[in-house]
Amino acid sequence: MFDVLFPSRQAGLIRPVSRYCLVFALLVLLVPGCAWLENGDPRQEQEVQARMDLCKSYLQNEQPRKGLKELLTIEDRAAQKPEFHFLMGLVQMQLKEFPKAVDAFQEAVKLNPDYGEAWNNLGRTLIEQEKYAEAEDALQRALDVPTYLTPEYPAYNLARMFQNQGRDDLAQEYAQLALEKNEGFAPAILLLANDRLEQGHISEAVALLQEGLIKNPNNCKVMLPLAENYLRLGDKRHAKKWFQQILEFCPESAEAQVAEDYLDILP
Repeated sequence: MFDVLFPSRQAGLIRPVSRYCLVFALLVLLVPGCAWLENGDPRQEQEVQARMDLCKSYLQNEQPRKGLKELLTIEDRAAQKPEFHFLMGLVQMQLKEFPKAVDAFQEAVKLNPDYGEAWNNLGRTLIEQEKYAEAEDALQRALDVPTYLTPEYPAYNLARMFQNQGRDDLAQEYAQLALEKNEGFAPAILLLANDRLEQGHISEAVALLQEGLIKNPNNCKVMLPLAENYLRLGDKRHAKKWFQQILEFCPESAEAQVAEDYLDILP
């Protein structure tokens, strides 16, 4: 959870906190005298976790200042918790306070060197500061964590960084690595397909996007470039099919608006 992709903002990557967690958090915060419990008291630990859960909820709703308020309340008691510093880093990222975010993520990985998500977010934050060598090191550290469940994220972040630097061979290498880690990882599929398109290999781009839809059958972000590339090939029948699929599966999306515009002008 809380992985960040380059360069877009993380829609959908911060998992919402369940209603159970929020109710639990509110109950804990209402316990009289909770802030004054001795260190090690289970109720104090519950409050610390509850406030971190509330912070996650605020991050989900893009309310970083409220999240920061929760974290500052427990700062003295959570200083040795990697998750506290990780959340602080995410808060500072949303506030665009990138140097502070770097400091927080560095503290998280200092406390837990196998914190893959923290390494990934550290790398992403360093990219924002154009510290590319340090970012590459952090993202590689994320890839080296054997227990990290989503290594496709740092692989893709490296691919995007190299692509923006004009280092296309490395960009393709790491995009392929992202797909090795997760065959259905749409951002890497889109990166590689766009690369094929820029080289004039439209049929190869179509093949990549079709393969991506096998793994992500309802992904409209993959359907749209597939339909557009069919148009480039002069195949209006298949293009219309995929534009109509977008309207069926994602009727309220930006992709649906584009698909509708295409369908209005196609015979």
